[in-house]
Amino acid sequence: LEPARDRVATALKDTRTRLELGGASEAVGRWLWSERRRLEPSARLRRRLDDQRQELAELRLQLVTQSDARRDLEDVPAAARSMLEAKQAEADDEGTIARAGAALEPLLRERVELLTLLEPVLQRRVKTLEQSEAALQEQRETTQALRQLLDRYLLWTPSHAPIDSSWFERVPEGVSDLLKPSRWTTTAELAHQEILARPFRWIGCLLTLLALVGLGRRAPARIREQESITRQIISDHIGATLITFFWTLVAALPGPAALALLGALLQTAGAPGRYSDSLGRTCLSLVVPLVALQTLRWTAIEQGLGHAHFRWLPARRTALRRVLPRAAAIVMPMYFITSLAFIRNLDLPNDVQARTAVVIANGAFAWAFWRLFDVGQVWVSRGVEVEPSTLRRLLRVALPTASLVVALLALAGYVYSAGLLLQAWLASISAVIAVSLGIGLVGRWFLVGERRLALRRLEEHRAATEQKSDEGSGEPVKADITLEQVNAQTRSMLRVLRIALLTLALVWVWAEILPAVTRLEEIVLWTFSDVGADGLTVAQPVSLMAALFGFVVLALTVVSSRNLPGLIELGLLSKTSIDAASRYAITSILRYAIVIAGTLIGLDLLGMRWSQLQWMAAALTVGLGFGLQEIFANFVSGLILLFERPFRVGDVITVGDLTGRVTRIRTRATTLLDYDNREIFVPNKSFITGQLLNWTLSDTTTRITIKVGVAYGTDPDLVHRLLLEAANGNPLVLREPEPRSWLLAFGASALEFELRVFVGSLGDRTQVQSDLHREIARLVAANSVEINFPQTIELLTRD
Repeated sequence: LEPARDRVATALKDTRTRLELGGASEAVGRWLWSERRRLEPSARLRRRLDDQRQELAELRLQLVTQSDARRDLEDVPAAARSMLEAKQAEADDEGTIARAGAALEPLLRERVELLTLLEPVLQRRVKTLEQSEAALQEQRETTQALRQLLDRYLLWTPSHAPIDSSWFERVPEGVSDLLKPSRWTTTAELAHQEILARPFRWIGCLLTLLALVGLGRRAPARIREQESITRQIISDHIGATLITFFWTLVAALPGPAALALLGALLQTAGAPGRYSDSLGRTCLSLVVPLVALQTLRWTAIEQGLGHAHFRWLPARRTALRRVLPRAAAIVMPMYFITSLAFIRNLDLPNDVQARTAVVIANGAFAWAFWRLFDVGQVWVSRGVEVEPSTLRRLLRVALPTASLVVALLALAGYVYSAGLLLQAWLASISAVIAVSLGIGLVGRWFLVGERRLALRRLEEHRAATEQKSDEGSGEPVKADITLEQVNAQTRSMLRVLRIALLTLALVWVWAEILPAVTRLEEIVLWTFSDVGADGLTVAQPVSLMAALFGFVVLALTVVSSRNLPGLIELGLLSKTSIDAASRYAITSILRYAIVIAGTLIGLDLLGMRWSQLQWMAAALTVGLGFGLQEIFANFVSGLILLFERPFRVGDVITVGDLTGRVTRIRTRATTLLDYDNREIFVPNKSFITGQLLNWTLSDTTTRITIKVGVAYGTDPDLVHRLLLEAANGNPLVLREPEPRSWLLAFGASALEFELRVFVGSLGDRTQVQSDLHREIARLVAANSVEINFPQTIELLTRD
């Protein structure tokens, strides 16, 4: 291990020296690529290190076991006696036990001697393995550092000379090397021998492949069956989309599965480094892109996933069916040639075969991008004949241009860079397809949820119309969030989710090139002062990459805080029994948490540490003592209202002389909508420090008191009967608690009665009061009962 470790360390030192002195010359690039090819894979080093650690652990355990065994044999006669006593209970012949006892003690002494000699040997082996483990760990760390350094500079360094007349002279040799018959014959023989050596394994794999092909033939019919379900809004459900997606994958898998089976066969048949092994690895590298392309092709069929479930327009489906097969017929073979050349790691295939394949593949990419992003192709909107999207025009120019630039890089000598970019292009397309299908499934789930929410709102509207509204005006109660808002917010969240997933997927795809992108960390935009671990003030740089991540985090924070209510309303709570007030409280608290966390993370990436915000905290503290204490008190009061919930959104409350329905609870004030349809903003502090009357907190049943004064001499029993008759004749008056009539006082000029009734809804109070007044007036007039009025005596004085 030490020579390998020293070689890697020397290569790391030489690489840094050459990069400092040689710049980005062709010789440096070729040398860097040669060093990159000589590096042992990280997975292999990690596996070797794990094996050594496992062996070292076993040796240490064996050493402990040997020490315990030698310690047990320190008193040989006692050990012999204990062994004989254990055997006497099992043996029947005492003579045999006696003879064994005579020979046992010398054997135990010999065993003690052997254990004594074995212990130093194990200790030396443990020490050697510990040194080997340390050397292998150092080699692994140095290899990782060298690989990161090489990946960081290889993308910006040419690996071959630009094409010239000498390169064209090598083209026939490169083509002959690719089509050499002996290699293909040998590969076929090795594959045949592998099949004969393990027939049951490969026959089982072949039968599985045939079963998959059989299922693929049934897929179109199954897909059409689910299409009819989506036409019926009531019976439509997300399960139909998931079943269609499953059969779409089944239809797309036979080709990639056959390629994967061939790759596994060739890898198993050939030894590592052989041409057959390289072919097998190349076949396996094409499986994922082929799965993505096949899935997209089956998604775009008529009555398929894109048509019936994702509602893709015919122009998009037609464009995909027309352009995708032609581009794939060129790109996939060229990618096969490029991958085979890179896996073989020879100069001639890399210079001729890989360079030519990269140029042709990127030319096909440029043509496909130019066609797909034309007007009325994949980027098409429903009801719009000419798509005015600036992003579409930008992508139609940028993507073909980028593909042609990659081809020019290959022609200019950046073959390794162009090959990596081609691989990243194809992986990016696969990632975009996967994200598009995933977002389509989520959007379909939201659409089904919107339909169910609309149906539930319609039922609630009908029920509210029949029972009248809580406002008493005969209009239904308005929801805290409308369907239009739900639709707009879910579309915005889907857009943000699509961007976030695409960003994560592309970062993961371009991970091999990211070490080169990490050179953006060397671009310092500004610096800020920070306190180090030793207490001294140090200057910390803010790189371009950190600033970009900071702005992205702040942008995601703003979008998420604005569009969270619709997502929660539709995606999580539309199917539960949680009321609107609880949903509002959960949404508000989550919005505050997202804003606070996102702001802190974004400002931290931009270099604004707590040490830079101390002045703001000091200013806030001083301001609280002067004028900001009211704002801070209202903010804290708003949080208390959300957690304690003395009232909820939708409750009717009275604070002071104001009465209205709660529509919003914000950080500073709460909005009330009174019966004159006026919005009143009440500071949150008023609800905490003042008296609050909630009419609908736990029960909407309220009492109405009707006061009636009749003249002296009127029969009280008759008045009681008339009042109760008026109350029992009103259908809005509750029978439980029952209406009651009371004679409360002998007034100055009348007998004072009260009629007390209960109504089930706050909106019924005004209507019931009016009806009872009118009915009581009619009954007392019909029964000649005089409703008295205050009597006053006017004193006239005369001069």
